[in-house]
Amino acid sequence: MNSYELIKSRFQKRALSGVLAREITSYKTGGEIDLIVYPQTQEEIVWLFDILVKRNIDYFICGNATNILVSDDGFRGVFIKTDMLNKINTKDNEISVDCGFKWDNMIEICVNKGLAGLEKTSYIPGTVGGAVKMNAGAFEQETFDKLISFSVLDIKGDIKKIEKSNINYGYRKVEGIDECFILNALFKFDYGDANELKKIREEIISKRKIKQPLDYPSAGSVFKRPKNNYASKLIDECGLKGLRIGDAEVSAKHCGFIINKGNAKSSDIYNLILKIKEEVYKKTSIDLELEQIIVGKF
Repeated sequence: MNSYELIKSRFQKRALSGVLAREITSYKTGGEIDLIVYPQTQEEIVWLFDILVKRNIDYFICGNATNILVSDDGFRGVFIKTDMLNKINTKDNEISVDCGFKWDNMIEICVNKGLAGLEKTSYIPGTVGGAVKMNAGAFEQETFDKLISFSVLDIKGDIKKIEKSNINYGYRKVEGIDECFILNALFKFDYGDANELKKIREEIISKRKIKQPLDYPSAGSVFKRPKNNYASKLIDECGLKGLRIGDAEVSAKHCGFIINKGNAKSSDIYNLILKIKEEVYKKTSIDLELEQIIVGKF
């Protein structure tokens, strides 16, 4: 039995062959993925990881697929989708939550309970696992502000609990966990006034809807914020607003976004990313760092 058949025999209907990346990613682009698997338990993740590592099969851990660009050639390997790993437990001002739980759903729960500290990250479209992986944030708040610890499955098959105090992290980066599967996370919040937090949340959501090009497929901010500056500001000042390759376009509404105007290919988006980096560096000597994750061959 080959590796994919073995995985399919274990996961049955939760292992899908030949799904196109454009069907699951927020960019709505990308080719065929060999196999997508939806684990439901920690035990299934351990079993799957063991097969993938021992048999040297490429894999990509995928939450909401809102921060990735998958090649037009697709992905020769296994996507591990975390959608079904979505349990959450609350006790007083602490929340324990699985990796696949939607980030914004967690924030809504916090706000309704009067738990403060991450309300300004409302409407971030990813999952808890993805947020921890990259220390996601917005409006001067970020995941690690209220994170206490998180558990991972490492490439050796060991489950480890990592305390925030024992890991190096910063703006949109967490060191030493690139090959790990984030299983769950524990947060501890401040107590606040639920009505005030709801008001802040509503304002943040309203700002996002006004300022961001949510009418078109995108994957959020393309680049990380440079020190003492903003990527969108630099891109705008370099005259790149509306720049287009195929159906991929630098959004006129928010220059930090690349949008799919209809039938963009992943290669169009990728080439536009390269063009933006080139032009901004040429005019400002600032090398924009990609926030989005490139998956597959370009």
